[in-house]
Amino acid sequence: MSQQIKVERNIVIAGAANQTNNVEGNLNPDRKGVFYEYTELALDDTNKYTPYLDTTSTIALASGGITLTTAATDTKTCSQSQGGIWWYCAKNPVVEMRFQLDVVTNVAINAGFTDAVSEASGVLPFLISGTTISDTATNGVMFCFDTNQTTKYWYIVNTKAGTQGGTILASTYAPAAATDVTLRVALDSSGNAYYFYNGIQVGYKASATTAATPLIPYFGIRNNSAAAHVATLKSVRLWQDM
Repeated sequence: MSQQIKVERNIVIAGAANQTNNVEGNLNPDRKGVFYEYTELALDDTNKYTPYLDTTSTIALASGGITLTTAATDTKTCSQSQGGIWWYCAKNPVVEMRFQLDVVTNVAINAGFTDAVSEASGVLPFLISGTTISDTATNGVMFCFDTNQTTKYWYIVNTKAGTQGGTILASTYAPAAATDVTLRVALDSSGNAYYFYNGIQVGYKASATTAATPLIPYFGIRNNSAAAHVATLKSVRLWQDM
C-alpha cells in the first residue's frame, strides 16, 4: 500500500474539522515558504522590504495589504521588493502575488522576479511601447502590463543576460480595475519559467533567465499620465527547495 497521499486539486477542511485542531503530528514541509501578508504595525524598510518612492510616491499599510501610490506626475514609479536577492533557480523558486489596480488606464505594472531591488526614476524592470519590450533588468521573469502597448492584455516577459523577450496573452487575460488577480512565476533549475494567471498556466519560456543569477520578488507600478495611480498588493508568497 502506498504511503503517500497525492492531491491534484485541493484539500478542503470542512464541518467540525474546521472548528478545531485538525492535524496530528508535526507538519514538516520539504520546501521553504515565506509569506508576506502585511499585517504588521509598521513596514520594516531596513531589514524586510526595499521600497522605491519616485519623488512623492508612497507605500502604506492598508486594510488587506499595502497600497503603492505613484506621484501625480507623468512617468513616476512606486515599487517594493521583498527580502533579499537570494532566490536561485537551483532551488526551483516560485513567487505568487495577489493584487488589484484602481484603474487600468495610463498605468504600467510589473510582478515577478528580477535581479535588482529597485530601478531608477521613471522605469520598471520591463516596459512596453507598441509591441516593443524594453528591459532595465539584466535577468528576470515577470508579468507586465503597460497601457503604452498596442493591445491591452497581460504580457509574460523575460530577460536573460540583457536579451529580452515577451509574449502577449489572450484577450481573456486583460487587466480589470478594482479586481483581484493572482499572478505566479515559477523557475526550475535550468532557468526555465512557468507563468500562471489565477491558478491557470498561461505560458512557458525555455532558458528565460541566467540560472546562476540570484533574483528577488518585485512589484512595481508606474503612471503614464499626470495623475496618481494606486495598486493594492495583498500578498506575496514564495517557495523554494531547502
